[in-house]
Amino acid sequence: MPARERGEFIDTIQGWFLPKSRFWALISVLSIFSLIILQIIFSIATEINPNARQGIDFLVIPLLALFVFSIFWRGSIPTFLSLAGSLVTYTGMYYIQAKYAGLQNLPPTIANRLGYGIIAESHFHIDSYAQLYFLSGIFFLTLCLVIALKPSFFRAKGVKYSPYPVWDSDNAKIISGKNFSPLIPVSSLLSFAEQHIATTYRYIILMIYGGIYFVSPDDWVPQGSNIIRDKENGSLMGIPKVPDGFNIW
Repeated sequence: MPARERGEFIDTIQGWFLPKSRFWALISVLSIFSLIILQIIFSIATEINPNARQGIDFLVIPLLALFVFSIFWRGSIPTFLSLAGSLVTYTGMYYIQAKYAGLQNLPPTIANRLGYGIIAESHFHIDSYAQLYFLSGIFFLTLCLVIALKPSFFRAKGVKYSPYPVWDSDNAKIISGKNFSPLIPVSSLLSFAEQHIATTYRYIILMIYGGIYFVSPDDWVPQGSNIIRDKENGSLMGIPKVPDGFNIW
């Protein structure tokens, strides 16, 4: 898929999900808490009935799929972490328990030709391994959620968000000095198709008075300003409203 078509496709996907961003965030959080509650319930049930976990997959798979669906549109990094976390969580909650279920019922010792006393090789604390996988999976899912909803949490203190200042039309005269130009809407510099795409950006990059600025698509800029585009495909560059790894400026 060409880079331009790929960008338009990603913008379309984000346009579908963005209006209900809080709703999908709530779905993601509820999915994780539901998985934790299920793990606690079935851990208790397994102590009573070792085979209680055999049917948990019909609950785990939909919850993991729901989490991936609610978070994938936020970027490439959340998508990767959600898939990796889902796989590890499923392994810990069901796969290990189902695969080695028969080994847990073996006695701790087995007889040999010389008598008793050899510890069975199959008795190796399956629950501990499964629990480790589950905790690792939940860690990945939680990390995915934090990166998707609060990316600034991982930014070093004191580091600027971007290499360019944010344009303020109220200070246009101060920035320009005596050579002040009439202000025009940013939308007038965009084609009809780009006006739709620009709504998914918090800021786009413009050249104003010889300097590079981040400008809101709804703002006004001096006449003669130019939009800085990607050299390869001519697409807009900037900071999307949903921070993610898909849109790279």
